[in-house]
Amino acid sequence: MLTRELPAISTGERQALRRAVQRTALVRVVLGAALVASLFAAYLLARGDDAKYAPLLPNDTTSVLVLDLSGSIGDFRKIGDTLRHVAREDERAGLVVFSDVAYELVPPGSPGRELSPFARFFTPVRKGGAFPVNPWDTAEFRGGTRISVGLAAAREALVREGVTRGSILLASDLDIVQDAEGVSQALVELRRTGIELRIVPLSPLPEHLAFFEQLVGRSAFLAESDPESRVATAPERRLGGALPWAFLLMGALLIGLMTVNERLLARLEVRA
Repeated sequence: MLTRELPAISTGERQALRRAVQRTALVRVVLGAALVASLFAAYLLARGDDAKYAPLLPNDTTSVLVLDLSGSIGDFRKIGDTLRHVAREDERAGLVVFSDVAYELVPPGSPGRELSPFARFFTPVRKGGAFPVNPWDTAEFRGGTRISVGLAAAREALVREGVTRGSILLASDLDIVQDAEGVSQALVELRRTGIELRIVPLSPLPEHLAFFEQLVGRSAFLAESDPESRVATAPERRLGGALPWAFLLMGALLIGLMTVNERLLARLEVRA
């Protein structure tokens, strides 16, 4: 195989350059090892959760979705979006529905894909069309709104299953007219037991939205209050998608190391 020899400067002073040669060899080894390590780290991050679509449920928690199906809910699109999102990511979760009373439909820790069949009840038959009749669309169930009973049912399910790191995702219009004191007590109990709460607002009244913002903070909300807003985490809403920051930083480090490698170890050229 033919090789192209680059022109070089002959020297008889090899001994004088010995320390420079050793230093260059050491830098070459260190930079080479750093490049391989950063490339391997980037590979691991690309395969891990950091490069996935941002989950709605807090990482490393077992969650329960709590859906408000009271008579005041008229638009179920966000409920359908939430169920599909959790099912798509296959996040482990349970399911509770409530109005005046609460029912546990799926126990905590179930694969997210088990929630997918429920999404069809909260998806319009066609764009702008009506929603299918769901099993809970009855006068006996779809009464007033008592959010506290839904939160209590979810918390009891997490305790029953022995979950140490739990979370609740509440989709509701946040109506507290009949239940303000009960909701306050339920939120205090969640905070006491270390259960994180996230909320998908279903067109709440401004005063009801303000009530929850004051108690749990704006960062707990996964959508805006208007019906057209999509269900997404805060980084997704700000940036239009979930950015894998660790992967991007590792990529920047890899580029930086390659730049240093070219700068320090490039072949010395002497121009006439």
